[in-house]
Amino acid sequence: PIFLPDPRDGSLYLFGRESEALKKLPFTIPQLVASSPCRSSDGILYTGRKIDTWFSIDPMTGEKEQLLSFYKVKDTCPLEMQNIIFVGRTEYNIIMVDSKRKDRKWNVTFYDYSAMQMEPDVTDNYDLVHFTTSSTGRVVTLDRRLGRILWKLDLKSPVIAMYTVTKDGLLTVPFTSIADSLLEKFATKPTDVQLFPTLYIGQHRHGLYALPSLVDLDTTTISSNVGHLLLEGPLVTSQLDTDNTVPLPGDHVFISNIDIANDGYRSKRTENVIMLGHYKMPAEYKPQNQLLQITGRSDPIILESSTLNVTGTKLSVAMQSDLSNDTVQSENNQNWQRIISKTYSASKMWLSQQENVDKLIVIPIMLTIGTLVVWYIYKQCKEQSQQLSQGSRESSRMNYSGKSGNSVVMPEEIGDGLVKVGKITFDTGQVLGKGCEGTFVYKGEFDGRAVAVKRLLPDCFTFADREVALLRESDAHANVVRYFCTEQDRMFRYIALELAEATLQDYVAGKYDREKISVKNILHQATSGLAHLHFLDIVHRDIKPHNVLLSVPGPRGEVRAMISDFGLCKKLQLGRVSFSRRSGVTGTDGWIAPEMLNGERTTCAVDIFSLGCVFYYVLSGGKHPFGDPLRRQANILCDESNLTALQEISSYDRELALLLIKAMICSNPAGRPPASAICNFPIFWNLAEILGFFQDISDRVEKDQSDSPALIALETSGECVTGGDWRLYIDLEVATDLRKYRSYQGVSVRDLLRALRNKKHHYRELTPKAQESLGEIPDKFTEYWLSRFPCLLCHVWCAMQNFRDESSLKQYYHPHYTFASAYEGQQPIIQTDRVSNTVSTSIRTRKTDGVDWSPNRTRYRGQRRKQDKKKQEEPTPWLL
Repeated sequence: PIFLPDPRDGSLYLFGRESEALKKLPFTIPQLVASSPCRSSDGILYTGRKIDTWFSIDPMTGEKEQLLSFYKVKDTCPLEMQNIIFVGRTEYNIIMVDSKRKDRKWNVTFYDYSAMQMEPDVTDNYDLVHFTTSSTGRVVTLDRRLGRILWKLDLKSPVIAMYTVTKDGLLTVPFTSIADSLLEKFATKPTDVQLFPTLYIGQHRHGLYALPSLVDLDTTTISSNVGHLLLEGPLVTSQLDTDNTVPLPGDHVFISNIDIANDGYRSKRTENVIMLGHYKMPAEYKPQNQLLQITGRSDPIILESSTLNVTGTKLSVAMQSDLSNDTVQSENNQNWQRIISKTYSASKMWLSQQENVDKLIVIPIMLTIGTLVVWYIYKQCKEQSQQLSQGSRESSRMNYSGKSGNSVVMPEEIGDGLVKVGKITFDTGQVLGKGCEGTFVYKGEFDGRAVAVKRLLPDCFTFADREVALLRESDAHANVVRYFCTEQDRMFRYIALELAEATLQDYVAGKYDREKISVKNILHQATSGLAHLHFLDIVHRDIKPHNVLLSVPGPRGEVRAMISDFGLCKKLQLGRVSFSRRSGVTGTDGWIAPEMLNGERTTCAVDIFSLGCVFYYVLSGGKHPFGDPLRRQANILCDESNLTALQEISSYDRELALLLIKAMICSNPAGRPPASAICNFPIFWNLAEILGFFQDISDRVEKDQSDSPALIALETSGECVTGGDWRLYIDLEVATDLRKYRSYQGVSVRDLLRALRNKKHHYRELTPKAQESLGEIPDKFTEYWLSRFPCLLCHVWCAMQNFRDESSLKQYYHPHYTFASAYEGQQPIIQTDRVSNTVSTSIRTRKTDGVDWSPNRTRYRGQRRKQDKKKQEEPTPWLL
């Protein structure tokens, strides 16, 4: 047999002359060194050593110098170089001897270099994709997003690791090994290639090696169960001794072994030929159907570690699924097979000792033993089948509800463009959308209901796993897209999601009937869905109009806004409020928060920034607060926004929207409101709630003295609301009714709220003309006051924030976040533009008529005389 090392992670493969020629050993070279001296259950003795060495490397010239080792270091002056790189190397040496035949010896060397591993989120956001050939050392690098080839190299040697240089040393870079013939095809058309895992056996100047590699259907693969290949006929010496600089697939390697006979004198030379090429993935080596184990040191040196196969976890899922049934079955059968084997061995030994016993006695004993063995096997098989059937039912149930792992199934073409993969059926002709990395969304069906089927390539499997996990956790909310099921074939993964009728982008572009759902409803529901995600410590990181979906109308015609596309979502670790700076920049250009672009720690506030941009985009009819697509990202970094396009909404909504959006797109993440505070913002209140708020505030400040903090806050910057005298902007009939009972100060916000409250309470006592002017309560009545005083709601709500803890005001405010005052330090607003021509006409009429705003003189004449008399009786104070 020949031991073939994997130079990437130190795995060992056994190439022998048995019926199954190629097998993988269950332990790696570093594990054997850590456990040595040790012995495997097949009789192989292992001894190993580990040698650590530090090198310094000049990054400009590649010149290397040994710095530190247990072996002798060169006695020379160290190289003078700038930006020196220190690299640690570990050398593992293993010597193996067959204890049954001591002439059979092997030695294997494996090198490993000290380097940091990329964190999963950094790997997911890595911008480059590297492909290397398994034999020639050719390297092709592509842009992950654009699919464009960036550079090509030919290193003339197989690539086993890639690193990038950081200030902390080497950082491992992911790459994929593929067949030589597949390199160009995969680089140009990655979506049209179906890949399969293989094991490439090649030759280097230091010896043979085995390297996991991906191939397509056009690549010839060699069965790992064939010991000799006879199809090509006899091989001549010229064919065996190849002169290729780099051995290629299809070449033959000549190997000679010297087998010494039992007498110790005679020997014979045997010759084997190994064909270089791609072999089917071998199974684990099990001599005599038993797991290969090693015995040696008692301390727990060998630990379970994740595989270092850098070909990607995307394809490892399919490979593991193919072997899972055999693995489970072998584990279940291990116990009873061991018992039967022991029983058989004991019976055979006992019978061999009974040579003189009569055969009539031996035969019944053998029959009895055989009957017991058969009965035991039958019982165990029956129990195993019951367990497997129960497990399959449970697995089926769990898969049905979308809660279990994925199994690889074969797609079926039903006809008319319909494809069925497991429980999912979709129509390849009905493409609902396309995403990056070759992602397609089709219209399909699951369990009799219409769904959207998202198809992803292996490069996106990591995103898909994370998306499914987060959807399972969060899709109980009505404003988060619902997840149904996941299926997978050898090439794609399919996710069945709730079907939507349109996106928010379609709504803004006029491709959707706006009568089905209002703008405010969409924004409020989207915020509610985002608040649910943030409550679960999930940060979406890609909020934009395309990722807000509008559902199919429900039984009553209701439409829901839903947050979708969880591919870039990330969950905060327990007890943390931000991600590390190494999480990378994720999202869509023009919608990314500035702190993410600057490499700062990111929090849930990045979603609030993106949502603020979406708010303005929808309310302005398609305008972006940071300009056109070419300048958006630069304007975001410079904090240069333009919010002057909110002309299509009402004047009082415009004031509220400006206050909210300015807070949401604040350059300081700490200054942005949480999603829960946005959900309760006054722009989402209905007119009845606004009227109730005005009444509660008026009741709160009705009896306050002039030095009251609440009254001072309400009257500060009040001229922006009253426009100098609010009495000039109401109708004559309303003004005439107001002056009958009391006097009102035109510059007082409290008096304006008092007038509004009194007319609401005494609405039935008003004249028909006054009722007609004010409109019906609550909607028309509230609109009357808001249309004439658009800053009233925004100013009053901001001014009373500091009194949110009072029981009558708690329902109107978030308990912690405080919005900045919208009108502090501003000049009074000229309000003649905000009233209609009818109102302007009534103002002119009022001025002509000369409305007297003092109370009814005949009614209050006696009270005034008493007040005047009291003032005269008061002594004149002396001033010192």
